[in-house]
Amino acid sequence: MKNIRNILLPLCIFVLFSCEDELTKVPDFISEDNVFESESLTEAYLSKIYQDIRFFNWGGQSGLNIGMISAIGGEHINFADWQAPNTTYQRTYSAAAGDGPVGYYAWNNIRDANYIIENIASSTSFEQDYIDSKMAEAKYLRAHMYFEMVKRYGGIPLITEVQNVDDPEEVLYPGRNTEQEIYDFIISELDAAIPFLNTDPTGGQGRVDRWTALSLKSRAALYAASIANFGEVQIDGVVGIPNAQAQSYYQISYDASKEIIESGNFALYNEFDDKVENYINLFLEDNNSEVIFAQVFEPIIKGSSFDRLGFPAEFRGGWGCNFPVLYDMVEMFDFQDGTLGTSISRDQLTADNMWDVEEFFGNRDPRFKASVFYPETTFKGGLIYFHSSTLYTNNQGEKVEVTSGNLDRNGETWPAKAHPRNVRNTALMRRKNINEYLDLPIGGDSGQDFAIFRLGEIYLNLAEAAYYLNQMDESLNAVNMLRDRAGMPLYDQITEENLRKERQVELCFETHRYWDLVRWRIAPDYLDNVRMKGLVFKYDLDEDKYIITLKNAEPVTREFGPERFYFPIDQGIIADNPKWVQNPGY
Repeated sequence: MKNIRNILLPLCIFVLFSCEDELTKVPDFISEDNVFESESLTEAYLSKIYQDIRFFNWGGQSGLNIGMISAIGGEHINFADWQAPNTTYQRTYSAAAGDGPVGYYAWNNIRDANYIIENIASSTSFEQDYIDSKMAEAKYLRAHMYFEMVKRYGGIPLITEVQNVDDPEEVLYPGRNTEQEIYDFIISELDAAIPFLNTDPTGGQGRVDRWTALSLKSRAALYAASIANFGEVQIDGVVGIPNAQAQSYYQISYDASKEIIESGNFALYNEFDDKVENYINLFLEDNNSEVIFAQVFEPIIKGSSFDRLGFPAEFRGGWGCNFPVLYDMVEMFDFQDGTLGTSISRDQLTADNMWDVEEFFGNRDPRFKASVFYPETTFKGGLIYFHSSTLYTNNQGEKVEVTSGNLDRNGETWPAKAHPRNVRNTALMRRKNINEYLDLPIGGDSGQDFAIFRLGEIYLNLAEAAYYLNQMDESLNAVNMLRDRAGMPLYDQITEENLRKERQVELCFETHRYWDLVRWRIAPDYLDNVRMKGLVFKYDLDEDKYIITLKNAEPVTREFGPERFYFPIDQGIIADNPKWVQNPGY
């Protein structure tokens, strides 16, 4: 029995305006039998797969889940404990509890990609070039979905044909392939797709091209190499990759990265002389020279709520301040003179010390200033405040501390206390991707795109692969290109430590850090038995300085045992198909 799937009419109308003739033939749905005789229907079918892929997590109330991977990776949390990113990093992972909203099972979408790959070649209406290009696009999308699953669960069933309800049980209920088999499949699918994908860059407009496929190959092979290098093979290879395979995967990642860089199609964004302004605008200027593939947003048509969620309270007038940055992440950013970000000992953060805000924050890596709101950050022509009180000497000569009203600071109005939403969590907030130039009504949508692949990552992928291939000069040069763009002093040698640190700084809040800590197998060093920190600022009006102290930013102590290198398999899946063996430790 052949499955019949429906493409909803509103989707076709929304995605493609040339469907009218085909749509009038059937009042309620269009059978898959008709899809591959119409380019507009084929494009609509593909667009539905794009729409359902989680290039990054934009789910949850008002899109709050964009903060999820950053939260579990210890970069920033979300405003309230009930919000899914916070419940995700706080949860106890077990076979019974499952992996919750961070989980990803893409079988329905994979089925649709399989259908295209199986059936588009039988079209009597399409030229061969069109068939090849659409099949390649579907192969890429399928590979991307398998990558999203393998990095969560390790080996999973490899399903490359459309399943039908009358198929035998061994087809309908397959066991898990090994993790290596899944990574090898992803790489081979990309290799099969690349010759038929557009060589003209279209990824910045949200459409897969040759360079998007090479970017995924660069990333996926690097993950496989790391797992082979640092991981452990368990349950007969269902999780883990043999160590002997590491070098070959590093080479694959290196070669893919090199091809992108040497293509001349992309360049590190360098449109502004000011390093902070340049890094801010890298994430606001759509389809710029650095973007390889993006999740595209357009106000009204398909906007996002990111700015409404992220704007500081002074400029929001409503529900903002949703991405409080953890001080543990701030310490990753070194100072512009090369001094380590951890050079300010936490023991110095006491009520007995005062700090100039520029010395404490402003002299750090320009990428910090472009990525994080901190006290007295200039934004939309005003200042952002994070202090919980102000101290000053009154007319009676007494040192007093106030939390209400306004004071005079050299002729300007100074609030005794910042807005409660600004100070509630960490007293620091995410700035990266926030559009300062947006005139944001309370119900308005944002239109800036989100880069899924950009050249900055590719340089870092190349640097890491080159390092483990013992090509130290090339690794160093790739990292220093990013440091030079940021206005930071160049390294004179490359080490595993500064290579990893540079990656976490350059790609902060871009959903990389968590997966990097996992694939390097060092996540317990950062995420186990810790409570991440926030800051408390008290402003001294007489001294024009801040008393800065630490506070616990999280209600629970984080746990990250070695079992969490993979998420647990949902118990319902194992109940339906016992061939899905559970991951180690659950």
